Amino acid sequence: MVLITKIQVYLKCDGKNTLGYAHITLGESYVVKNLRIVNGAKGVFVGMPTNKTAKGDYIDIFFPVNTEARIYLTKTVIEAFTKEFPGVMKGLFTYHISDDDNEI
Repeated sequence: MVLITKIQVYLKCDGKNTLGYAHITLGESYVVKNLRIVNGAKGVFVGMPTNKTAKGDYIDIFFPVNTEARIYLTKTVIEAFTKEFPGVMKGLFTYHISDDDNEI
């Protein structure tokens, strides 16, 4: 698995579900921008960057290919966001992380 070597998080509460955004650097080689930190019905999760198709649908342009990678990405991004903006995450829980790993 490629390690996340740098994370930049930004507060962007939209009054709806978006809490913020993150840009990550993978292995000092690639940057992925505009990961969305979302407070959904089942908890906080990391939404992948998307493109809008001609039909109006959205497709992910970057995404983890297995559960282990998704958990690693989610946990790492949410931990960085929580550290930078602790008040925003107070009382929220993270979706897609087992109960043992849900302590942020």
